[in-house]
Amino acid sequence: MKTLFSVFATLFLFVGCASVGAVIDGGKNLATSTVDTVVSTSGNVASAGLRDIANVVSTAADVTEGVVGTVVSEVDKQTDELQDKPEEE
Repeated sequence: MKTLFSVFATLFLFVGCASVGAVIDGGKNLATSTVDTVVSTSGNVASAGLRDIANVVSTAADVTEGVVGTVVSEVDKQTDELQDKPEEE
């Protein structure tokens, strides 16, 4: 009877240790997977945000360039009208 009890106790100990090890490995895998997913998603969101900001800045620069070009043309045209034109003989 004592031997049978020892065998069951040993089996329970091995099964218990394997279960604890499996739980620890599962928890470790869950934690690393979660961290990996969060970091990957954060990186993708940050990259998309930077691309959007770059597009907005590029568009604003294009618009500003167009406005400045238009203003320069209009000022040049108006100053030409105000200047005395040499009389042709």
